[in-house]
Amino acid sequence: MWIPEKIAETSRAGDVFTANVTGTDGSLIRFGGDVRASEAEAFFPYGVASVPPEGVRAAVVRAGRTLVVPCCECTADISLEAGEVALYSSGGASIILKNDGSVVINGRVFGTGE
Repeated sequence: MWIPEKIAETSRAGDVFTANVTGTDGSLIRFGGDVRASEAEAFFPYGVASVPPEGVRAAVVRAGRTLVVPCCECTADISLEAGEVALYSSGGASIILKNDGSVVINGRVFGTGE
């Protein structure tokens, strides 16, 4: 019975919110909005590194006394099917791992998945 209680505790209003990125400083992301703190640490899946550009909306999670940004909204015009993965930059570069086993780098297809 303690699991539902813990979920209820961590889902209280204010523990998870969205805010617009206003800048970065090393591994810290600065954001605006109606919150007490204005900086959070960035965490991404292993193998992925990113510095979000200003104006992107980010999810912010309160973990004890620390604020963490686990993800930001996707701003790329990339169409993906379920199960596909893309890496992209604000300058237009992209790498897409397709379900058929091919890899698309900046629009050029490599491999056929066979």
